[in-house]
Amino acid sequence: MKEQNLFSSNNTGIIKIFTYKDFFYNNGIVNLYQFLQNKDFDITFSLHQNELTLEFDAQKEDQVYTQILNSFLKDNKIVYQTDNDRWYFDETKMDFIVDKKFDTKGGQKNDLRNGVYLYKKISELGLSREEVEKLYLDFCERTKLKPETESNGTLKVPNKNNEVIVAIALDTAIERFSQYFASTDILSIDSKIHSFEDGQDYFHDMLKQPQTYKIDKWNALMYWFGGRVQRFYNYSYFIYPNSSNLEALNTFKKFLQINDNRQEYRNDDGKVVTTSSNIDFFNILRKDEIVNKYFYISKSAEEFEVKFFMYLFSVIYHIESEYESLQDEDLAVLFDDDTLENSKILFELLQYMSFVIYTDDGTFKTSLSEYTKAYRLIQFFMKLKEESLFKYLGHVFQVFSLSQSKDEVNLNLQHWCQKILSFNNVRKEYFAASFSILKNNSQGFGKELYAFEQSYLKNILGGSEMGIHENAKKIGDGVGFFCAELGDKDLLFKLRSVKNYKQLVSYFKDLKFSSLKNADKARFSNEFNESLENLLVNVEQNWEIARDYIAIYAIDKFKTVSFAKTK
Repeated sequence: MKEQNLFSSNNTGIIKIFTYKDFFYNNGIVNLYQFLQNKDFDITFSLHQNELTLEFDAQKEDQVYTQILNSFLKDNKIVYQTDNDRWYFDETKMDFIVDKKFDTKGGQKNDLRNGVYLYKKISELGLSREEVEKLYLDFCERTKLKPETESNGTLKVPNKNNEVIVAIALDTAIERFSQYFASTDILSIDSKIHSFEDGQDYFHDMLKQPQTYKIDKWNALMYWFGGRVQRFYNYSYFIYPNSSNLEALNTFKKFLQINDNRQEYRNDDGKVVTTSSNIDFFNILRKDEIVNKYFYISKSAEEFEVKFFMYLFSVIYHIESEYESLQDEDLAVLFDDDTLENSKILFELLQYMSFVIYTDDGTFKTSLSEYTKAYRLIQFFMKLKEESLFKYLGHVFQVFSLSQSKDEVNLNLQHWCQKILSFNNVRKEYFAASFSILKNNSQGFGKELYAFEQSYLKNILGGSEMGIHENAKKIGDGVGFFCAELGDKDLLFKLRSVKNYKQLVSYFKDLKFSSLKNADKARFSNEFNESLENLLVNVEQNWEIARDYIAIYAIDKFKTVSFAKTK
Protein backbone atom coordinates (compact mmCIF):
# COMPACT_ATOMS: atom_id res chain seq x y z
CA MET A 1 0.00 0.00 0.00
CA LYS A 2 1.25 3.46 -0.91
CA GLU A 3 0.13 6.68 0.75
CA GLN A 4 0.18 10.24 -0.53
CA ASN A 5 -0.69 13.47 1.28
CA LEU A 6 -2.65 16.11 -0.62
CA PHE A 7 -2.55 19.70 0.57
CA SER A 8 -4.73 22.64 -0.44
CA SER A 9 -5.67 25.98 1.07
CA ASN A 10 -8.87 24.50 2.49
CA ASN A 11 -8.11 20.97 3.60
CA THR A 12 -5.61 18.20 3.97
CA GLY A 13 -6.35 15.04 1.98
CA ILE A 14 -4.81 11.64 1.90
CA ILE A 15 -4.66 9.05 -0.90
CA LYS A 16 -4.11 5.39 -0.16
CA ILE A 17 -3.09 3.17 -3.07
CA PHE A 18 -3.54 -0.61 -2.87
CA THR A 19 -1.68 -2.64 -5.49
CA TYR A 20 -2.40 -6.26 -6.47
CA LYS A 21 -0.66 -8.87 -4.36
CA ASP A 22 -1.78 -12.35 -3.26
CA PHE A 23 -5.20 -13.84 -4.00
CA PHE A 24 -6.74 -12.79 -0.66
CA TYR A 25 -5.53 -9.24 -1.07
CA ASN A 26 -6.68 -9.00 -4.70
CA ASN A 27 -10.14 -10.22 -3.76
CA GLY A 28 -10.15 -7.75 -0.88
CA ILE A 29 -9.41 -4.86 -3.23
CA VAL A 30 -12.23 -5.82 -5.58
CA ASN A 31 -14.70 -6.65 -2.81
CA LEU A 32 -14.01 -3.31 -1.08
CA TYR A 33 -14.42 -1.44 -4.36
CA GLN A 34 -17.80 -3.07 -5.02
CA PHE A 35 -18.80 -2.50 -1.39
CA LEU A 36 -18.04 1.23 -1.59
CA GLN A 37 -20.08 1.56 -4.78
CA ASN A 38 -23.18 0.76 -2.74
CA LYS A 39 -22.36 3.14 0.13
CA ASP A 40 -22.52 6.90 0.60
CA PHE A 41 -19.36 7.36 2.62
CA ASP A 42 -17.27 10.52 2.55
CA ILE A 43 -14.60 8.93 0.38
CA THR A 44 -13.52 9.03 -3.26
CA PHE A 45 -12.34 5.80 -4.85
CA SER A 46 -11.34 4.36 -8.21
CA LEU A 47 -10.21 0.98 -9.51
CA HIS A 48 -7.57 0.50 -12.17
CA GLN A 49 -5.95 -2.55 -13.72
CA ASN A 50 -3.21 -2.71 -11.09
CA GLU A 51 -4.52 -0.75 -8.11
CA LEU A 52 -7.33 0.70 -6.03
CA THR A 53 -7.11 4.30 -4.81
CA LEU A 54 -8.98 5.76 -1.84
CA GLU A 55 -9.04 9.49 -1.15
CA PHE A 56 -10.47 11.17 1.95
CA ASP A 57 -9.90 13.90 4.51
CA ALA A 58 -6.83 12.97 6.54
CA GLN A 59 -8.44 14.27 9.72
CA LYS A 60 -11.31 11.80 9.23
CA GLU A 61 -9.18 8.71 8.60
CA ASP A 62 -10.23 6.86 11.76
CA GLN A 63 -13.87 7.80 11.20
CA VAL A 64 -13.81 6.57 7.59
CA TYR A 65 -12.02 3.36 8.53
CA THR A 66 -14.44 2.55 11.35
CA GLN A 67 -17.44 3.35 9.17
CA ILE A 68 -16.24 0.93 6.48
CA LEU A 69 -15.34 -1.85 8.91
CA ASN A 70 -18.51 -1.61 11.03
CA SER A 71 -20.73 -1.59 7.96
CA PHE A 72 -18.86 -4.56 6.52
CA LEU A 73 -19.21 -6.56 9.74
CA LYS A 74 -22.94 -5.87 9.90
CA ASP A 75 -23.84 -6.27 6.21
CA ASN A 76 -22.03 -9.59 5.93
CA LYS A 77 -23.16 -10.88 9.33
CA ILE A 78 -19.55 -11.35 10.40
CA VAL A 79 -20.81 -10.59 13.90
CA TYR A 80 -24.32 -11.91 14.39
CA GLN A 81 -26.77 -13.40 16.85
CA THR A 82 -27.54 -17.10 16.58
CA ASP A 83 -30.83 -18.93 17.16
CA ASN A 84 -29.52 -20.30 20.47
CA ASP A 85 -30.15 -18.71 23.85
CA ARG A 86 -27.82 -17.89 26.72
CA TRP A 87 -27.99 -15.85 29.93
CA TYR A 88 -26.91 -12.21 30.24
CA PHE A 89 -26.99 -9.67 33.04
CA ASP A 90 -29.24 -6.76 32.14
CA GLU A 91 -27.90 -3.52 33.68
CA THR A 92 -31.26 -1.79 33.28
CA LYS A 93 -33.28 -4.48 35.04
CA MET A 94 -30.39 -5.37 37.34
CA ASP A 95 -31.27 -9.00 36.80
CA PHE A 96 -30.40 -11.94 34.59
CA ILE A 97 -32.22 -12.38 31.27
CA VAL A 98 -32.25 -14.78 28.32
CA ASP A 99 -31.19 -13.54 24.89
CA LYS A 100 -29.55 -14.89 21.75
CA LYS A 101 -25.90 -15.89 21.67
CA PHE A 102 -23.39 -13.97 19.59
CA ASP A 103 -21.03 -15.57 17.12
CA THR A 104 -18.52 -14.49 14.49
CA LYS A 105 -18.34 -15.91 10.99
CA GLY A 106 -15.10 -17.83 10.63
CA GLY A 107 -13.80 -16.56 13.95
CA GLN A 108 -12.19 -18.29 16.91
CA LYS A 109 -13.54 -18.66 20.46
CA ASN A 110 -10.99 -16.16 21.75
CA ASP A 111 -12.25 -13.59 19.26
CA LEU A 112 -15.75 -14.05 20.60
CA ARG A 113 -14.70 -13.83 24.23
CA ASN A 114 -12.26 -10.96 23.86
CA GLY A 115 -13.84 -9.04 21.03
CA VAL A 116 -17.63 -9.38 21.30
CA TYR A 117 -18.97 -10.29 24.73
CA LEU A 118 -18.81 -7.55 27.37
CA TYR A 119 -17.58 -8.79 30.75
CA LYS A 120 -18.07 -6.51 33.75
CA LYS A 121 -16.86 -6.76 37.31
CA ILE A 122 -19.77 -7.20 39.69
CA SER A 123 -18.27 -4.40 41.76
CA GLU A 124 -18.94 -2.06 38.83
CA LEU A 125 -22.56 -3.13 39.05
CA GLY A 126 -22.64 -2.35 42.76
CA LEU A 127 -23.31 -5.97 43.69
CA SER A 128 -21.60 -8.49 45.93
CA ARG A 129 -20.89 -12.06 44.89
CA GLU A 130 -23.62 -13.34 47.19
CA GLU A 131 -26.17 -10.97 45.65
CA VAL A 132 -25.24 -12.02 42.11
CA GLU A 133 -25.40 -15.71 43.00
CA LYS A 134 -28.87 -15.25 44.50
CA LEU A 135 -30.09 -13.35 41.43
CA TYR A 136 -28.65 -16.08 39.23
CA LEU A 137 -30.25 -18.95 41.16
CA ASP A 138 -33.62 -17.15 41.18
CA PHE A 139 -33.25 -16.64 37.42
CA CYS A 140 -32.49 -20.35 36.85
CA GLU A 141 -35.50 -21.38 38.92
CA ARG A 142 -37.71 -18.92 37.05
CA THR A 143 -36.55 -20.05 33.62
CA LYS A 144 -36.14 -23.73 34.56
CA LEU A 145 -32.46 -23.65 33.53
CA LYS A 146 -29.86 -25.80 35.24
CA PRO A 147 -27.32 -23.60 37.09
CA GLU A 148 -23.78 -23.73 35.72
CA THR A 149 -21.46 -25.22 38.33
CA GLU A 150 -17.85 -26.28 38.71
CA SER A 151 -16.98 -29.94 39.35
CA ASN A 152 -16.94 -29.22 43.10
CA GLY A 153 -20.45 -27.80 42.97
CA THR A 154 -19.62 -24.09 43.25
CA LEU A 155 -21.45 -21.74 40.90
CA LYS A 156 -19.70 -20.56 37.74
CA VAL A 157 -21.68 -17.32 37.84
CA PRO A 158 -20.11 -14.91 38.48
CA ASN A 159 -16.84 -16.29 37.10
CA LYS A 160 -13.54 -16.63 38.95
CA ASN A 161 -12.73 -13.02 38.14
CA ASN A 162 -16.03 -11.90 39.66
CA GLU A 163 -17.39 -10.98 36.23
CA VAL A 164 -20.69 -11.48 34.43
CA ILE A 165 -21.53 -11.12 30.75
CA VAL A 166 -23.60 -7.98 30.29
CA ALA A 167 -26.43 -7.78 27.75
CA ILE A 168 -25.57 -5.61 24.73
CA ALA A 169 -27.24 -4.80 21.42
CA LEU A 170 -25.95 -6.19 18.11
CA ASP A 171 -24.62 -2.77 17.04
CA THR A 172 -22.64 -2.56 20.27
CA ALA A 173 -21.24 -6.06 19.69
CA ILE A 174 -20.17 -5.01 16.19
CA GLU A 175 -18.49 -1.86 17.50
CA ARG A 176 -16.66 -3.88 20.14
CA PHE A 177 -15.41 -6.38 17.58
CA SER A 178 -14.35 -3.56 15.27
CA GLN A 179 -12.29 -1.99 18.06
CA TYR A 180 -10.85 -5.40 18.92
CA PHE A 181 -9.90 -6.03 15.30
CA ALA A 182 -8.16 -2.68 14.79
CA SER A 183 -6.90 -2.16 18.32
CA THR A 184 -3.68 -0.65 16.97
CA ASP A 185 -2.52 0.73 13.64
CA ILE A 186 -0.01 -2.11 13.14
CA LEU A 187 -1.38 -5.64 13.48
CA SER A 188 -0.08 -9.20 13.65
CA ILE A 189 -1.63 -11.62 11.18
CA ASP A 190 -3.66 -13.87 13.47
CA SER A 191 -7.20 -15.18 13.86
CA LYS A 192 -8.58 -11.63 13.99
CA ILE A 193 -7.61 -11.32 10.35
CA HIS A 194 -7.91 -14.81 8.91
CA SER A 195 -10.35 -17.63 9.56
CA PHE A 196 -8.32 -20.74 8.77
CA GLU A 197 -8.58 -23.38 11.46
CA ASP A 198 -5.02 -24.64 11.53
CA GLY A 199 -3.61 -21.37 12.77
CA GLN A 200 -1.51 -18.57 11.45
CA ASP A 201 1.47 -20.63 10.28
CA TYR A 202 -0.38 -21.86 7.22
CA PHE A 203 -1.94 -18.48 6.55
CA HIS A 204 1.52 -16.95 6.47
CA ASP A 205 2.56 -19.68 4.04
CA MET A 206 -0.37 -18.77 1.80
CA LEU A 207 0.76 -15.15 1.77
CA LYS A 208 4.42 -16.14 1.36
CA GLN A 209 5.29 -13.97 4.35
CA PRO A 210 7.36 -14.72 7.48
CA GLN A 211 5.46 -15.42 10.68
CA THR A 212 6.75 -12.18 12.22
CA TYR A 213 5.27 -10.15 9.36
CA LYS A 214 2.96 -7.36 10.48
CA ILE A 215 0.61 -5.16 8.49
CA ASP A 216 -1.18 -1.88 9.05
CA LYS A 217 -4.91 -1.78 9.67
CA TRP A 218 -5.76 -0.77 6.08
CA ASN A 219 -3.97 -3.77 4.63
CA ALA A 220 -5.62 -5.91 7.30
CA LEU A 221 -8.95 -4.55 6.06
CA MET A 222 -8.12 -5.86 2.58
CA TYR A 223 -7.54 -9.34 3.98
CA TRP A 224 -10.84 -9.13 5.83
CA PHE A 225 -12.70 -8.19 2.67
CA GLY A 226 -10.79 -10.78 0.64
CA GLY A 227 -10.77 -13.80 2.92
CA ARG A 228 -14.21 -13.96 4.51
CA VAL A 229 -16.75 -13.06 1.82
CA GLN A 230 -17.44 -13.35 -1.89
CA ARG A 231 -15.87 -16.75 -2.47
CA PHE A 232 -17.38 -20.06 -3.49
CA TYR A 233 -17.53 -22.81 -0.91
CA ASN A 234 -18.84 -26.25 -0.14
CA TYR A 235 -18.33 -27.22 3.49
CA SER A 236 -14.55 -27.80 3.62
CA TYR A 237 -13.64 -26.44 0.20
CA PHE A 238 -13.21 -22.80 -0.81
CA ILE A 239 -12.58 -21.43 -4.30
CA TYR A 240 -11.29 -17.89 -4.77
CA PRO A 241 -11.17 -16.37 -8.27
CA ASN A 242 -7.93 -14.45 -8.73
CA SER A 243 -6.22 -12.20 -11.25
CA SER A 244 -3.40 -9.68 -11.30
CA ASN A 245 -5.71 -7.68 -13.58
CA LEU A 246 -7.97 -6.14 -10.95
CA GLU A 247 -10.40 -4.76 -13.51
CA ALA A 248 -10.87 -8.23 -14.98
CA LEU A 249 -11.37 -9.69 -11.50
CA ASN A 250 -13.90 -6.96 -10.73
CA THR A 251 -15.84 -7.60 -13.94
CA PHE A 252 -15.83 -11.33 -13.31
CA LYS A 253 -17.03 -11.06 -9.71
CA LYS A 254 -19.58 -8.38 -10.52
CA PHE A 255 -21.08 -10.61 -13.18
CA LEU A 256 -21.25 -13.66 -10.92
CA GLN A 257 -22.90 -11.81 -8.00
CA ILE A 258 -21.59 -14.28 -5.42
CA ASN A 259 -24.07 -14.90 -2.62
CA ASP A 260 -22.36 -15.87 0.64
CA ASN A 261 -25.43 -17.64 2.02
CA ARG A 262 -25.86 -21.39 1.72
CA GLN A 263 -28.33 -22.45 -0.95
CA GLU A 264 -31.69 -23.97 -0.06
CA TYR A 265 -34.13 -26.18 -1.96
CA ARG A 266 -37.29 -28.15 -1.27
CA ASN A 267 -36.99 -31.92 -1.17
CA ASP A 268 -39.60 -34.38 -2.41
CA ASP A 269 -41.48 -34.04 0.89
CA GLY A 270 -41.70 -30.27 0.50
CA LYS A 271 -39.23 -29.67 3.32
CA VAL A 272 -36.68 -26.88 2.93
CA VAL A 273 -33.15 -28.32 2.92
CA THR A 274 -30.14 -26.07 3.51
CA THR A 275 -27.13 -27.24 1.50
CA SER A 276 -23.47 -26.98 2.45
CA SER A 277 -22.67 -24.74 -0.53
CA ASN A 278 -23.39 -21.20 -1.66
CA ILE A 279 -23.43 -22.33 -5.31
CA ASP A 280 -26.84 -22.76 -6.90
CA PHE A 281 -25.96 -25.94 -8.76
CA PHE A 282 -29.54 -27.12 -9.16
CA ASN A 283 -31.16 -24.06 -10.75
CA ILE A 284 -28.19 -23.35 -13.01
CA LEU A 285 -27.35 -26.87 -14.21
CA ARG A 286 -30.93 -27.94 -14.77
CA LYS A 287 -30.81 -25.64 -17.82
CA ASP A 288 -28.39 -28.27 -19.12
CA GLU A 289 -30.66 -31.14 -18.07
CA ILE A 290 -28.57 -31.97 -15.00
CA VAL A 291 -31.35 -32.20 -12.45
CA ASN A 292 -29.76 -33.92 -9.45
CA LYS A 293 -30.69 -31.93 -6.33
CA TYR A 294 -27.79 -33.53 -4.47
CA PHE A 295 -25.20 -32.45 -7.03
CA TYR A 296 -23.82 -29.94 -4.51
CA ILE A 297 -22.43 -32.80 -2.38
CA SER A 298 -18.70 -33.27 -2.96
CA LYS A 299 -16.44 -35.70 -1.12
CA SER A 300 -13.15 -34.24 -2.35
CA ALA A 301 -11.74 -30.89 -3.41
CA GLU A 302 -11.24 -32.22 -6.93
CA GLU A 303 -14.89 -33.22 -7.22
CA PHE A 304 -15.95 -29.78 -6.02
CA GLU A 305 -13.62 -28.13 -8.54
CA VAL A 306 -14.99 -29.99 -11.55
CA LYS A 307 -18.57 -29.33 -10.47
CA PHE A 308 -17.73 -25.66 -9.88
CA PHE A 309 -16.34 -25.28 -13.38
CA MET A 310 -19.41 -27.03 -14.78
CA TYR A 311 -21.52 -24.46 -12.93
CA LEU A 312 -19.32 -21.64 -14.20
CA PHE A 313 -19.55 -22.88 -17.78
CA SER A 314 -23.33 -23.15 -17.55
CA VAL A 315 -23.64 -19.59 -16.22
CA ILE A 316 -21.47 -18.23 -19.01
CA TYR A 317 -23.04 -20.36 -21.74
CA HIS A 318 -26.61 -19.39 -20.95
CA ILE A 319 -25.77 -15.71 -20.58
CA GLU A 320 -24.11 -15.88 -24.00
CA SER A 321 -27.19 -17.47 -25.53
CA GLU A 322 -29.37 -14.84 -23.85
CA TYR A 323 -27.35 -11.95 -25.27
CA GLU A 324 -26.26 -13.45 -28.59
CA SER A 325 -28.79 -11.38 -30.54
CA LEU A 326 -27.65 -8.09 -29.01
CA GLN A 327 -25.41 -5.52 -30.68
CA ASP A 328 -21.92 -4.72 -29.40
CA GLU A 329 -23.09 -1.53 -27.68
CA ASP A 330 -25.46 -3.62 -25.60
CA LEU A 331 -22.72 -6.07 -24.70
CA ALA A 332 -20.53 -3.17 -23.63
CA VAL A 333 -22.78 -2.75 -20.61
CA LEU A 334 -21.53 -6.12 -19.37
CA PHE A 335 -17.97 -6.15 -20.66
CA ASP A 336 -15.19 -3.61 -20.31
CA ASP A 337 -13.57 -3.37 -23.75
CA ASP A 338 -10.69 -1.21 -22.45
CA THR A 339 -9.64 -3.92 -20.03
CA LEU A 340 -10.43 -7.02 -22.03
CA GLU A 341 -9.50 -5.56 -25.43
CA ASN A 342 -10.53 -8.31 -27.83
CA SER A 343 -12.98 -9.94 -25.43
CA LYS A 344 -16.66 -9.58 -26.23
CA ILE A 345 -18.04 -12.26 -23.97
CA LEU A 346 -17.48 -13.27 -20.39
CA PHE A 347 -15.85 -16.50 -21.50
CA GLU A 348 -12.78 -14.51 -22.54
CA LEU A 349 -12.32 -13.28 -18.98
CA LEU A 350 -11.11 -16.75 -18.03
CA GLN A 351 -7.87 -16.05 -19.85
CA TYR A 352 -7.11 -13.51 -17.13
CA MET A 353 -8.24 -15.68 -14.26
CA SER A 354 -6.90 -18.37 -12.00
CA PHE A 355 -8.78 -20.11 -9.21
CA VAL A 356 -7.25 -20.75 -5.81
CA ILE A 357 -8.66 -23.78 -3.99
CA TYR A 358 -8.29 -24.01 -0.24
CA THR A 359 -9.22 -27.27 1.50
CA ASP A 360 -9.76 -27.79 5.21
CA ASP A 361 -11.20 -31.22 5.95
CA GLY A 362 -11.23 -30.75 9.72
CA THR A 363 -8.19 -32.95 10.28
CA PHE A 364 -5.67 -30.12 9.87
CA LYS A 365 -4.55 -31.72 6.61
CA THR A 366 -5.13 -28.52 4.72
CA SER A 367 -4.07 -27.90 1.15
CA LEU A 368 -3.81 -24.94 -1.15
CA SER A 369 -3.56 -25.05 -4.93
CA GLU A 370 -4.00 -22.65 -7.81
CA TYR A 371 -5.78 -23.78 -10.96
CA THR A 372 -4.75 -21.92 -14.10
CA LYS A 373 -6.36 -24.09 -16.79
CA ALA A 374 -9.99 -23.00 -16.45
CA TYR A 375 -10.05 -21.46 -19.93
CA ARG A 376 -9.03 -24.75 -21.57
CA LEU A 377 -11.39 -26.81 -19.41
CA ILE A 378 -14.35 -24.58 -20.24
CA GLN A 379 -13.40 -24.80 -23.92
CA PHE A 380 -13.79 -28.57 -23.61
CA PHE A 381 -17.15 -28.14 -21.90
CA MET A 382 -18.18 -25.95 -24.81
CA LYS A 383 -17.23 -28.73 -27.22
CA LEU A 384 -19.27 -31.20 -25.16
CA LYS A 385 -22.22 -28.81 -25.26
CA GLU A 386 -21.99 -28.62 -29.04
CA GLU A 387 -22.00 -32.43 -29.15
CA SER A 388 -24.96 -32.65 -26.71
CA LEU A 389 -22.68 -34.39 -24.21
CA PHE A 390 -22.30 -31.80 -21.46
CA LYS A 391 -25.29 -33.17 -19.54
CA TYR A 392 -23.61 -36.59 -19.61
CA LEU A 393 -21.07 -35.28 -17.08
CA GLY A 394 -23.87 -35.23 -14.52
CA HIS A 395 -24.57 -38.88 -15.28
CA VAL A 396 -20.90 -39.80 -14.86
CA PHE A 397 -20.83 -38.30 -11.37
CA GLN A 398 -23.92 -40.28 -10.45
CA VAL A 399 -22.51 -43.56 -11.80
CA PHE A 400 -19.23 -43.17 -9.92
CA SER A 401 -21.09 -42.26 -6.73
CA LEU A 402 -23.47 -45.24 -6.91
CA SER A 403 -20.73 -47.74 -7.77
CA GLN A 404 -19.47 -47.73 -4.18
CA SER A 405 -20.95 -47.60 -0.71
CA LYS A 406 -21.53 -44.11 0.65
CA ASP A 407 -19.29 -45.01 3.58
CA GLU A 408 -16.32 -45.76 1.32
CA VAL A 409 -13.87 -43.18 0.03
CA ASN A 410 -14.62 -43.03 -3.69
CA LEU A 411 -11.08 -42.88 -5.04
CA ASN A 412 -12.25 -43.67 -8.58
CA LEU A 413 -14.33 -40.50 -8.65
CA GLN A 414 -11.65 -38.42 -6.98
CA HIS A 415 -8.96 -39.61 -9.39
CA TRP A 416 -11.27 -39.14 -12.38
CA CYS A 417 -11.82 -35.52 -11.32
CA GLN A 418 -8.08 -35.01 -10.80
CA LYS A 419 -7.38 -36.24 -14.31
CA ILE A 420 -10.18 -34.22 -15.90
CA LEU A 421 -8.71 -31.09 -14.28
CA SER A 422 -5.19 -31.95 -15.44
CA PHE A 423 -6.27 -33.27 -18.87
CA ASN A 424 -4.91 -36.77 -18.34
CA ASN A 425 -6.23 -40.15 -19.46
CA VAL A 426 -9.29 -41.24 -17.44
CA ARG A 427 -9.59 -44.79 -18.83
CA LYS A 428 -8.32 -46.47 -15.65
CA GLU A 429 -11.05 -44.87 -13.56
CA TYR A 430 -13.78 -46.15 -15.89
CA PHE A 431 -12.13 -49.58 -15.82
CA ALA A 432 -12.02 -49.80 -12.01
CA ALA A 433 -15.52 -48.38 -11.58
CA SER A 434 -16.95 -50.78 -14.18
CA PHE A 435 -15.98 -53.80 -12.11
CA SER A 436 -17.48 -52.18 -9.02
CA ILE A 437 -20.66 -51.67 -11.04
CA LEU A 438 -20.61 -55.33 -12.10
CA LYS A 439 -20.03 -56.48 -8.53
CA ASN A 440 -22.64 -54.23 -6.90
CA ASN A 441 -25.13 -54.27 -9.78
CA SER A 442 -25.31 -50.47 -9.73
CA GLN A 443 -26.10 -48.08 -12.56
CA GLY A 444 -23.86 -48.32 -15.63
CA PHE A 445 -22.12 -45.62 -17.66
CA GLY A 446 -24.52 -46.05 -20.56
CA LYS A 447 -24.21 -45.78 -24.32
CA GLU A 448 -23.09 -42.12 -24.26
CA LEU A 449 -19.78 -43.04 -22.65
CA TYR A 450 -18.35 -43.99 -26.04
CA ALA A 451 -19.13 -40.61 -27.62
CA PHE A 452 -17.89 -38.79 -24.53
CA GLU A 453 -14.62 -40.72 -24.45
CA GLN A 454 -14.08 -40.23 -28.18
CA SER A 455 -14.52 -36.49 -27.68
CA TYR A 456 -12.10 -36.51 -24.75
CA LEU A 457 -9.50 -38.52 -26.67
CA LYS A 458 -9.80 -36.22 -29.66
CA ASN A 459 -10.00 -32.80 -28.01
CA ILE A 460 -7.86 -33.36 -24.92
CA LEU A 461 -5.46 -36.23 -25.63
CA GLY A 462 -4.76 -35.62 -29.30
CA GLY A 463 -6.62 -38.62 -30.67
CA SER A 464 -3.78 -41.15 -30.36
CA GLU A 465 -5.96 -43.90 -28.84
CA MET A 466 -9.12 -43.32 -30.84
CA GLY A 467 -8.57 -46.28 -33.18
CA ILE A 468 -8.01 -48.73 -30.32
CA HIS A 469 -11.00 -47.25 -28.53
CA GLU A 470 -13.25 -47.69 -31.57
CA ASN A 471 -12.31 -51.34 -32.13
CA ALA A 472 -12.43 -52.14 -28.42
CA LYS A 473 -15.98 -50.79 -28.25
CA LYS A 474 -17.15 -53.22 -30.94
CA ILE A 475 -15.36 -56.12 -29.26
CA GLY A 476 -16.61 -55.16 -25.81
CA ASP A 477 -20.20 -54.98 -27.06
CA GLY A 478 -19.87 -58.48 -28.49
CA VAL A 479 -18.32 -59.92 -25.33
CA GLY A 480 -20.92 -58.26 -23.13
CA PHE A 481 -23.82 -59.48 -25.26
CA PHE A 482 -22.46 -63.05 -25.23
CA CYS A 483 -21.94 -63.04 -21.45
CA ALA A 484 -25.44 -61.66 -20.91
CA GLU A 485 -26.94 -64.41 -23.07
CA LEU A 486 -25.06 -66.97 -20.98
CA GLY A 487 -25.81 -65.12 -17.75
CA ASP A 488 -22.11 -65.47 -16.93
CA LYS A 489 -20.30 -62.67 -15.08
CA ASP A 490 -17.18 -64.77 -14.56
CA LEU A 491 -16.08 -64.30 -18.17
CA LEU A 492 -16.13 -60.55 -17.55
CA PHE A 493 -14.25 -60.72 -14.26
CA LYS A 494 -11.56 -62.78 -16.01
CA LEU A 495 -10.75 -59.70 -18.09
CA ARG A 496 -9.55 -57.98 -14.93
CA SER A 497 -6.99 -60.78 -14.46
CA VAL A 498 -5.40 -60.26 -17.88
CA LYS A 499 -1.89 -58.96 -17.14
CA ASN A 500 -0.13 -58.99 -20.53
CA TYR A 501 -0.66 -59.34 -24.27
CA LYS A 502 -0.34 -63.13 -24.30
CA GLN A 503 -3.02 -63.45 -21.64
CA LEU A 504 -5.27 -61.17 -23.68
CA VAL A 505 -4.86 -63.45 -26.71
CA SER A 506 -5.52 -66.49 -24.51
CA TYR A 507 -8.64 -64.85 -23.12
CA PHE A 508 -10.16 -64.56 -26.58
CA LYS A 509 -9.17 -68.11 -27.48
CA ASP A 510 -11.07 -69.29 -24.40
CA LEU A 511 -13.96 -67.01 -25.32
CA LYS A 512 -14.11 -68.47 -28.82
CA PHE A 513 -14.10 -72.00 -27.41
CA SER A 514 -16.92 -71.06 -25.05
CA SER A 515 -18.93 -69.60 -27.93
CA LEU A 516 -18.56 -72.83 -29.92
CA LYS A 517 -19.84 -74.78 -26.93
CA ASN A 518 -22.79 -72.43 -26.63
CA ALA A 519 -23.52 -71.74 -30.28
CA ASP A 520 -27.24 -71.84 -29.58
CA LYS A 521 -26.90 -68.96 -27.11
CA ALA A 522 -24.87 -66.45 -29.09
CA ARG A 523 -22.69 -66.01 -32.11
CA PHE A 524 -20.20 -63.25 -32.79
CA SER A 525 -20.79 -61.04 -35.81
CA ASN A 526 -18.38 -60.62 -38.69
CA GLU A 527 -17.78 -57.05 -37.50
CA PHE A 528 -16.74 -58.40 -34.10
CA ASN A 529 -14.36 -60.95 -35.63
CA GLU A 530 -12.81 -58.37 -37.96
CA SER A 531 -12.37 -55.85 -35.15
CA LEU A 532 -10.83 -58.50 -32.90
CA GLU A 533 -8.41 -59.65 -35.56
CA ASN A 534 -7.38 -56.09 -36.35
CA LEU A 535 -6.97 -55.23 -32.69
CA LEU A 536 -4.87 -58.24 -31.72
CA VAL A 537 -2.53 -57.66 -34.64
CA ASN A 538 -1.88 -54.03 -33.70
CA VAL A 539 -2.01 -53.76 -29.91
CA GLU A 540 0.84 -55.90 -28.65
CA GLN A 541 2.44 -52.79 -27.14
CA ASN A 542 -0.91 -51.27 -26.15
CA TRP A 543 -2.65 -54.40 -24.89
CA GLU A 544 -3.61 -52.72 -21.60
CA ILE A 545 -5.47 -49.92 -23.36
CA ALA A 546 -7.36 -52.50 -25.41
CA ARG A 547 -8.15 -54.68 -22.38
CA ASP A 548 -9.45 -51.72 -20.38
CA TYR A 549 -11.79 -50.44 -23.06
CA ILE A 550 -13.02 -53.95 -23.93
CA ALA A 551 -13.87 -54.56 -20.26
CA ILE A 552 -15.58 -51.17 -19.87
CA TYR A 553 -17.89 -51.68 -22.84
CA ALA A 554 -18.41 -55.40 -22.22
CA ILE A 555 -19.69 -54.69 -18.71
CA ASP A 556 -21.92 -51.89 -19.91
CA LYS A 557 -23.40 -54.04 -22.68
CA PHE A 558 -23.84 -56.93 -20.23
CA LYS A 559 -25.89 -54.70 -17.94
CA THR A 560 -27.99 -53.33 -20.80
CA VAL A 561 -28.83 -56.74 -22.26
CA SER A 562 -29.38 -58.34 -18.86
CA PHE A 563 -31.79 -55.56 -17.90
CA ALA A 564 -33.68 -55.91 -21.20
CA LYS A 565 -34.04 -59.67 -20.63
CA THR A 566 -35.85 -59.01 -17.33
CA LYS A 567 -38.52 -56.93 -19.05
